Amino acid sequence: MQIKKDSYLVTDPAGVWVIRITIPPYMKHLFGGKSYFIRSTGTVDIRKARLFRDRIAVEFNNLREQLRPKPQGSRIDQILGELRGISNYTKDAPPTQYSPLAQVQACPSLLSMRDIYILQFSEKRKLTTLSKTNKAVEVLLEYLKKRDIQLRDINRTTVTGWLDKLKTEKALQTIQNYISALAQIWDLARNRYHDAPQDNPWRGHGLEAKSSKVSYEVFTHAELAKVFAAMEGDEEMQNVTLIGMYSGMRLNEICSLRSSNIKEIEGVLCFEVTEGKTKSAARIIPVHSMIKALVLSLREKPYNGFLFYRASIIDRADGKRSTWHSQRFTRAKRKALGEQGTERKVFHSLRHALAQILDRGGVGRGKLKPVPEDRIALLLGHERGKTESFKTYSKHAASPVELQKYIELVSYEITE
Repeated sequence: MQIKKDSYLVTDPAGVWVIRITIPPYMKHLFGGKSYFIRSTGTVDIRKARLFRDRIAVEFNNLREQLRPKPQGSRIDQILGELRGISNYTKDAPPTQYSPLAQVQACPSLLSMRDIYILQFSEKRKLTTLSKTNKAVEVLLEYLKKRDIQLRDINRTTVTGWLDKLKTEKALQTIQNYISALAQIWDLARNRYHDAPQDNPWRGHGLEAKSSKVSYEVFTHAELAKVFAAMEGDEEMQNVTLIGMYSGMRLNEICSLRSSNIKEIEGVLCFEVTEGKTKSAARIIPVHSMIKALVLSLREKPYNGFLFYRASIIDRADGKRSTWHSQRFTRAKRKALGEQGTERKVFHSLRHALAQILDRGGVGRGKLKPVPEDRIALLLGHERGKTESFKTYSKHAASPVELQKYIELVSYEITE
Protein backbone atom coordinates (compact mmCIF):
# COMPACT_ATOMS: atom_id res chain seq x y z
CA MET A 1 0.00 0.00 0.00
CA GLN A 2 1.37 3.41 -1.02
CA ILE A 3 1.22 6.05 1.72
CA LYS A 4 1.83 9.71 0.89
CA LYS A 5 4.94 11.29 2.35
CA ASP A 6 3.52 12.92 5.49
CA SER A 7 -0.01 11.49 5.61
CA TYR A 8 -1.42 10.90 9.10
CA LEU A 9 1.47 12.82 10.76
CA VAL A 10 1.13 15.97 12.89
CA THR A 11 3.25 17.42 15.69
CA ASP A 12 2.36 18.02 19.31
CA PRO A 13 3.34 21.28 21.09
CA ALA A 14 6.76 19.80 21.97
CA GLY A 15 7.53 19.00 18.32
CA VAL A 16 7.09 15.22 18.69
CA TRP A 17 5.47 13.56 15.68
CA VAL A 18 2.04 12.06 16.31
CA ILE A 19 0.01 9.66 14.16
CA ARG A 20 -3.59 10.77 13.65
CA ILE A 21 -5.93 8.66 11.50
CA THR A 22 -9.62 9.44 11.01
CA ILE A 23 -11.87 6.65 12.27
CA PRO A 24 -14.78 5.93 9.88
CA PRO A 25 -18.30 5.90 11.37
CA TYR A 26 -18.67 2.12 11.11
CA MET A 27 -15.58 1.62 13.32
CA LYS A 28 -16.16 4.29 15.99
CA HIS A 29 -17.89 1.86 18.36
CA LEU A 30 -14.67 -0.15 18.49
CA PHE A 31 -12.73 2.93 19.65
CA GLY A 32 -15.09 4.28 22.29
CA GLY A 33 -16.89 6.61 19.89
CA LYS A 34 -13.71 8.59 19.11
CA SER A 35 -13.26 10.38 15.78
CA TYR A 36 -9.48 9.91 15.55
CA PHE A 37 -6.96 7.17 16.29
CA ILE A 38 -4.02 9.06 17.82
CA ARG A 39 -0.67 7.63 18.92
CA SER A 40 2.68 9.33 19.58
CA THR A 41 5.70 8.13 17.63
CA GLY A 42 7.94 9.31 20.48
CA THR A 43 10.38 11.01 18.10
CA VAL A 44 11.01 14.43 16.58
CA ASP A 45 12.88 12.82 13.66
CA ILE A 46 10.52 12.85 10.67
CA ARG A 47 12.27 9.90 9.03
CA LYS A 48 11.83 7.67 12.07
CA ALA A 49 8.27 8.91 12.45
CA ARG A 50 7.43 7.90 8.86
CA LEU A 51 8.72 4.36 9.42
CA PHE A 52 6.67 4.11 12.61
CA ARG A 53 3.63 5.54 10.79
CA ASP A 54 3.92 3.15 7.84
CA ARG A 55 3.59 0.03 9.99
CA ILE A 56 0.66 1.41 11.99
CA ALA A 57 -1.16 2.77 8.92
CA VAL A 58 -0.91 -0.50 7.00
CA GLU A 59 -2.38 -2.45 9.91
CA PHE A 60 -5.14 0.13 10.47
CA ASN A 61 -6.08 0.19 6.78
CA ASN A 62 -6.23 -3.62 6.66
CA LEU A 63 -8.63 -3.56 9.63
CA ARG A 64 -10.69 -0.83 7.98
CA GLU A 65 -11.08 -2.88 4.80
CA GLN A 66 -12.13 -5.96 6.77
CA LEU A 67 -14.84 -4.03 8.62
CA ARG A 68 -16.06 -1.87 5.74
CA PRO A 69 -19.79 -2.59 5.15
CA LYS A 70 -20.30 -4.65 2.01
CA PRO A 71 -23.19 -3.41 -0.15
CA GLN A 72 -25.68 -6.05 -1.16
CA GLY A 73 -26.33 -5.84 -4.90
CA SER A 74 -26.10 -2.73 -7.06
CA ARG A 75 -27.09 0.73 -5.91
CA ILE A 76 -30.40 0.53 -7.75
CA ASP A 77 -31.11 -2.89 -6.20
CA GLN A 78 -30.60 -1.40 -2.74
CA ILE A 79 -33.00 1.48 -3.42
CA LEU A 80 -35.64 -0.82 -4.93
CA GLY A 81 -35.33 -3.13 -1.92
CA GLU A 82 -35.81 -0.20 0.44
CA LEU A 83 -38.96 0.95 -1.38
CA ARG A 84 -40.40 -2.58 -1.49
CA GLY A 85 -39.85 -2.92 2.24
CA ILE A 86 -41.81 0.28 2.88
CA SER A 87 -44.57 -0.95 0.55
CA ASN A 88 -44.88 -4.23 2.44
CA TYR A 89 -45.04 -2.37 5.74
CA THR A 90 -47.87 -0.08 4.59
CA LYS A 91 -49.92 -3.07 3.47
CA ASP A 92 -49.71 -4.70 6.90
CA ALA A 93 -49.94 -1.53 9.02
CA PRO A 94 -53.37 -0.30 10.15
CA PRO A 95 -54.64 2.92 8.48
CA THR A 96 -54.00 6.16 10.38
CA GLN A 97 -55.69 9.51 10.32
CA TYR A 98 -53.55 12.44 9.14
CA SER A 99 -53.03 15.10 11.76
CA PRO A 100 -51.02 18.32 11.33
CA LEU A 101 -49.74 17.89 14.88
CA ALA A 102 -48.23 14.54 13.91
CA GLN A 103 -45.87 16.42 11.60
CA VAL A 104 -44.52 18.62 14.41
CA GLN A 105 -41.17 17.34 15.65
CA ALA A 106 -40.27 17.25 19.32
CA CYS A 107 -37.35 19.30 20.62
CA PRO A 108 -34.13 17.32 19.97
CA SER A 109 -31.47 16.46 22.54
CA LEU A 110 -28.51 18.73 23.28
CA LEU A 111 -26.14 17.00 20.84
CA SER A 112 -28.74 17.10 18.07
CA MET A 113 -29.47 20.78 18.76
CA ARG A 114 -25.75 21.50 18.65
CA ASP A 115 -25.54 19.87 15.21
CA ILE A 116 -28.59 21.81 13.99
CA TYR A 117 -27.08 25.06 15.27
CA ILE A 118 -23.71 24.43 13.59
CA LEU A 119 -25.40 23.46 10.32
CA GLN A 120 -27.65 26.53 10.33
CA PHE A 121 -24.83 28.97 11.09
CA SER A 122 -21.99 27.29 9.18
CA GLU A 123 -21.97 30.11 6.61
CA LYS A 124 -22.59 32.95 9.07
CA ARG A 125 -20.22 32.12 11.96
CA LYS A 126 -16.47 31.75 11.87
CA LEU A 127 -14.98 28.29 12.33
CA THR A 128 -13.43 29.37 15.64
CA THR A 129 -16.85 30.47 16.94
CA LEU A 130 -18.49 27.18 15.98
CA SER A 131 -15.60 25.33 17.57
CA LYS A 132 -16.27 27.13 20.86
CA THR A 133 -19.91 26.02 20.65
CA ASN A 134 -18.85 22.42 20.22
CA LYS A 135 -16.36 22.73 23.10
CA ALA A 136 -19.00 24.22 25.42
CA VAL A 137 -21.32 21.26 24.83
CA GLU A 138 -18.48 18.76 25.39
CA VAL A 139 -17.42 20.37 28.69
CA LEU A 140 -21.00 20.55 29.97
CA LEU A 141 -21.73 16.88 29.19
CA GLU A 142 -18.43 15.88 30.80
CA TYR A 143 -19.49 17.73 33.97
CA LEU A 144 -22.92 16.06 33.91
CA LYS A 145 -21.29 12.65 33.22
CA LYS A 146 -23.72 12.05 30.37
CA ARG A 147 -23.33 11.23 26.70
CA ASP A 148 -26.35 13.37 25.86
CA ILE A 149 -29.26 15.08 27.62
CA GLN A 150 -32.61 16.68 26.86
CA LEU A 151 -32.70 20.47 27.07
CA ARG A 152 -35.63 20.41 29.50
CA ASP A 153 -33.50 18.42 31.97
CA ILE A 154 -31.05 21.30 32.40
CA ASN A 155 -32.29 23.99 34.80
CA ARG A 156 -30.78 27.11 36.32
CA THR A 157 -29.59 25.23 39.41
CA THR A 158 -27.67 22.81 37.16
CA VAL A 159 -26.15 25.72 35.29
CA THR A 160 -25.03 27.68 38.37
CA GLY A 161 -23.49 24.53 39.87
CA TRP A 162 -21.46 24.01 36.71
CA LEU A 163 -20.43 27.67 36.60
CA ASP A 164 -19.27 27.57 40.22
CA LYS A 165 -17.00 24.64 39.35
CA LEU A 166 -15.69 26.33 36.20
CA LYS A 167 -14.75 29.48 38.14
CA THR A 168 -12.10 27.45 39.96
CA GLU A 169 -10.64 26.13 36.70
CA LYS A 170 -11.20 28.58 33.84
CA ALA A 171 -10.83 32.27 33.08
CA LEU A 172 -14.03 34.30 33.23
CA GLN A 173 -13.83 35.09 29.53
CA THR A 174 -13.68 31.37 28.71
CA ILE A 175 -16.72 30.72 30.91
CA GLN A 176 -18.55 33.60 29.24
CA ASN A 177 -17.81 32.04 25.84
CA TYR A 178 -19.36 28.76 27.01
CA ILE A 179 -22.47 30.52 28.36
CA SER A 180 -22.95 32.57 25.21
CA ALA A 181 -22.66 29.51 22.96
CA LEU A 182 -25.12 27.42 24.99
CA ALA A 183 -27.57 30.32 25.33
CA GLN A 184 -27.74 30.59 21.55
CA ILE A 185 -28.50 26.87 21.24
CA TRP A 186 -31.40 27.28 23.70
CA ASP A 187 -32.66 30.35 21.81
CA LEU A 188 -32.64 28.43 18.54
CA ALA A 189 -34.53 25.51 20.11
CA ARG A 190 -37.19 27.84 21.56
CA ASN A 191 -37.69 29.45 18.15
CA ARG A 192 -38.01 26.12 16.33
CA TYR A 193 -39.78 23.65 18.62
CA HIS A 194 -43.13 23.85 20.43
CA ASP A 195 -41.96 21.86 23.45
CA ALA A 196 -38.53 23.50 23.90
CA PRO A 197 -37.83 25.22 27.26
CA GLN A 198 -39.21 28.76 27.17
CA ASP A 199 -36.91 29.95 29.94
CA ASN A 200 -33.25 30.16 28.93
CA PRO A 201 -31.16 29.07 31.98
CA TRP A 202 -28.00 30.52 30.39
CA ARG A 203 -29.16 34.14 30.49
CA GLY A 204 -28.66 36.65 33.28
CA HIS A 205 -25.62 35.27 35.12
CA GLY A 206 -23.71 38.58 35.06
CA LEU A 207 -20.14 37.28 35.03
CA GLU A 208 -18.75 40.67 33.93
CA ALA A 209 -16.06 38.91 31.93
CA LYS A 210 -15.08 42.08 30.09
CA SER A 211 -14.10 43.82 33.32
CA SER A 212 -11.90 40.83 34.20
CA LYS A 213 -9.76 41.17 31.08
CA VAL A 214 -6.18 42.16 31.75
CA SER A 215 -4.68 44.74 29.42
CA TYR A 216 -1.45 43.86 27.66
CA GLU A 217 1.79 45.69 28.41
CA VAL A 218 4.24 46.82 25.76
CA PHE A 219 7.80 45.46 25.67
CA THR A 220 10.60 47.97 26.04
CA HIS A 221 13.07 47.87 23.17
CA ALA A 222 15.66 46.30 25.49
CA GLU A 223 13.24 43.57 26.56
CA LEU A 224 12.25 42.85 22.98
CA ALA A 225 15.92 42.58 22.02
CA LYS A 226 16.42 39.94 24.74
CA VAL A 227 13.36 37.98 23.65
CA PHE A 228 14.49 38.09 20.03
CA ALA A 229 17.96 36.87 21.05
CA ALA A 230 16.39 33.99 22.99
CA MET A 231 14.92 32.76 19.68
CA GLU A 232 18.39 32.31 18.18
CA GLY A 233 18.39 29.24 15.96
CA ASP A 234 14.61 29.36 15.54
CA GLU A 235 14.40 31.17 12.20
CA GLU A 236 10.67 30.66 11.70
CA MET A 237 9.81 32.14 15.09
CA GLN A 238 12.11 35.11 14.52
CA ASN A 239 10.50 35.76 11.13
CA VAL A 240 7.00 35.57 12.59
CA THR A 241 8.03 38.01 15.33
CA LEU A 242 9.53 40.48 12.85
CA ILE A 243 6.33 40.50 10.82
CA GLY A 244 4.35 41.08 14.01
CA MET A 245 6.57 43.97 15.02
CA TYR A 246 6.36 45.77 11.67
CA SER A 247 2.75 45.01 10.71
CA GLY A 248 0.76 44.85 13.97
CA MET A 249 -1.02 41.71 12.75
CA ARG A 250 -2.48 39.21 15.20
CA LEU A 251 -0.41 36.05 15.59
CA ASN A 252 -2.99 33.81 13.93
CA GLU A 253 -3.32 36.27 11.04
CA ILE A 254 0.43 35.98 10.44
CA CYS A 255 0.43 32.19 10.69
CA SER A 256 -2.52 31.99 8.28
CA LEU A 257 -0.71 33.97 5.58
CA ARG A 258 -0.31 32.26 2.24
CA SER A 259 1.94 33.29 -0.62
CA SER A 260 -1.19 34.55 -2.41
CA ASN A 261 -1.74 37.03 0.45
CA ILE A 262 1.45 38.91 -0.48
CA LYS A 263 0.66 41.11 -3.45
CA GLU A 264 1.34 44.49 -5.01
CA ILE A 265 -1.58 46.92 -4.78
CA GLU A 266 -1.21 50.30 -6.48
CA GLY A 267 2.52 49.65 -6.69
CA VAL A 268 2.90 48.90 -2.96
CA LEU A 269 3.78 45.43 -1.63
CA CYS A 270 1.09 44.54 0.90
CA PHE A 271 -0.14 41.85 3.25
CA GLU A 272 -3.75 41.04 2.41
CA VAL A 273 -5.70 39.77 5.42
CA THR A 274 -8.93 38.28 4.07
CA GLU A 275 -10.59 37.37 7.37
CA GLY A 276 -9.93 37.37 11.09
CA LYS A 277 -11.25 37.85 14.58
CA THR A 278 -13.75 40.58 13.66
CA LYS A 279 -15.51 41.91 10.56
CA SER A 280 -12.98 44.75 10.46
CA ALA A 281 -10.04 42.32 10.37
CA ALA A 282 -10.11 42.04 6.57
CA ARG A 283 -7.65 44.70 5.40
CA ILE A 284 -4.40 45.47 3.60
CA ILE A 285 -1.17 46.38 5.38
CA PRO A 286 1.83 47.73 3.44
CA VAL A 287 5.00 45.70 3.98
CA HIS A 288 7.57 47.73 5.95
CA SER A 289 10.87 48.28 4.12
CA MET A 290 12.75 46.56 6.97
CA ILE A 291 11.06 43.22 6.24
CA LYS A 292 10.39 43.52 2.51
CA ALA A 293 13.25 41.21 1.48
CA LEU A 294 12.20 38.67 4.12
CA VAL A 295 8.56 38.67 2.98
CA LEU A 296 9.50 38.27 -0.68
CA SER A 297 11.77 35.32 0.14
CA LEU A 298 9.02 33.66 2.17
CA ARG A 299 6.58 34.13 -0.70
CA GLU A 300 8.95 32.37 -3.09
CA LYS A 301 9.27 29.22 -0.96
CA PRO A 302 5.87 28.41 0.57
CA TYR A 303 4.86 25.24 2.43
CA ASN A 304 1.65 23.91 0.88
CA GLY A 305 0.85 27.52 0.09
CA PHE A 306 1.61 28.87 3.61
CA LEU A 307 4.52 31.18 4.41
CA PHE A 308 5.48 29.16 7.51
CA TYR A 309 6.10 25.43 7.81
CA ARG A 310 4.77 24.96 11.35
CA ALA A 311 1.58 26.77 10.43
CA SER A 312 1.12 24.55 7.37
CA ILE A 313 1.14 21.26 9.32
CA ILE A 314 -1.23 22.25 12.16
CA ASP A 315 -4.70 20.77 11.75
CA ARG A 316 -7.16 21.96 14.39
CA ALA A 317 -10.93 21.84 14.39
CA ASP A 318 -11.15 25.59 15.04
CA GLY A 319 -8.86 26.45 12.13
CA LYS A 320 -6.19 28.13 14.26
CA ARG A 321 -2.63 27.82 12.99
CA SER A 322 -0.76 29.77 15.67
CA THR A 323 -0.73 27.29 18.58
CA TRP A 324 2.90 26.20 18.17
CA HIS A 325 4.15 29.76 17.62
CA SER A 326 2.29 31.11 20.66
CA GLN A 327 3.94 28.52 22.89
CA ARG A 328 7.39 29.12 21.39
CA PHE A 329 7.12 32.89 21.90
CA THR A 330 6.09 32.40 25.52
CA ARG A 331 9.06 30.10 26.15
CA ALA A 332 11.48 32.60 24.62
CA LYS A 333 9.99 35.43 26.67
CA ARG A 334 10.27 33.47 29.93
CA LYS A 335 13.81 32.43 29.10
CA ALA A 336 14.82 36.04 28.40
CA LEU A 337 12.82 37.94 31.02
CA GLY A 338 11.72 35.36 33.60
CA GLU A 339 8.17 34.46 34.60
CA GLN A 340 7.53 37.04 37.30
CA GLY A 341 6.18 40.39 36.16
CA THR A 342 5.91 39.47 32.47
CA GLU A 343 2.45 37.86 32.48
CA ARG A 344 0.92 40.76 30.55
CA LYS A 345 3.71 40.90 27.98
CA VAL A 346 2.85 38.50 25.16
CA PHE A 347 2.96 38.35 21.37
CA HIS A 348 -0.20 40.48 21.25
CA SER A 349 1.83 43.22 22.94
CA LEU A 350 3.50 43.81 19.58
CA ARG A 351 0.16 45.12 18.25
CA HIS A 352 -0.07 47.51 21.17
CA ALA A 353 3.51 48.65 20.58
CA LEU A 354 2.81 49.45 16.94
CA ALA A 355 -0.36 51.35 17.87
CA GLN A 356 1.61 53.30 20.50
CA ILE A 357 4.36 54.20 18.04
CA LEU A 358 1.87 55.43 15.44
CA ASP A 359 -0.06 57.40 18.05
CA ARG A 360 3.18 59.17 18.96
CA GLY A 361 4.05 59.87 15.33
CA GLY A 362 7.06 57.55 15.32
CA VAL A 363 10.02 56.80 17.57
CA GLY A 364 13.04 59.05 17.97
CA ARG A 365 11.82 61.44 15.27
CA GLY A 366 11.07 64.50 17.35
CA LYS A 367 7.63 65.92 17.97
CA LEU A 368 5.50 64.77 15.06
CA LYS A 369 1.76 64.71 14.63
CA PRO A 370 0.14 61.43 15.70
CA VAL A 371 -1.20 59.23 12.93
CA PRO A 372 -4.99 59.77 12.65
CA GLU A 373 -6.86 57.37 14.89
CA ASP A 374 -9.03 56.00 12.10
CA ARG A 375 -5.89 55.16 10.06
CA ILE A 376 -4.40 53.27 13.01
CA ALA A 377 -7.69 51.37 13.30
CA LEU A 378 -7.56 50.60 9.58
CA LEU A 379 -4.04 49.15 9.84
CA LEU A 380 -4.84 47.08 12.95
CA GLY A 381 -8.22 45.85 11.76
CA HIS A 382 -10.28 47.62 14.42
CA GLU A 383 -13.71 49.14 13.98
CA ARG A 384 -13.38 52.69 12.64
CA GLY A 385 -15.77 54.82 14.64
CA LYS A 386 -19.48 54.47 15.25
CA THR A 387 -20.90 56.81 12.61
CA GLU A 388 -22.39 55.55 9.36
CA SER A 389 -19.85 57.53 7.35
CA PHE A 390 -16.96 55.54 8.81
CA LYS A 391 -18.73 52.18 8.88
CA THR A 392 -20.06 52.29 5.33
CA TYR A 393 -18.71 55.03 3.10
CA SER A 394 -15.09 55.19 4.29
CA LYS A 395 -14.30 51.47 4.22
CA HIS A 396 -11.63 51.79 1.52
CA ALA A 397 -10.80 55.49 1.85
CA ALA A 398 -7.08 55.05 2.54
CA SER A 399 -4.81 54.03 -0.32
CA PRO A 400 -1.83 51.68 0.17
CA VAL A 401 0.46 54.61 -0.63
CA GLU A 402 -0.93 56.62 2.29
CA LEU A 403 -0.85 53.64 4.67
CA GLN A 404 2.76 52.87 3.68
CA LYS A 405 3.75 56.33 4.88
CA TYR A 406 2.40 55.51 8.34
CA ILE A 407 3.89 52.00 8.52
CA GLU A 408 7.35 53.40 7.76
CA LEU A 409 7.18 55.45 10.99
CA VAL A 410 7.65 52.20 12.93
CA SER A 411 11.20 51.45 14.05
CA TYR A 412 12.97 49.29 16.65
CA GLU A 413 16.52 49.47 17.93
CA ILE A 414 17.00 45.71 17.90
CA THR A 415 17.02 45.46 14.10
CA GLU A 416 18.44 48.79 13.04
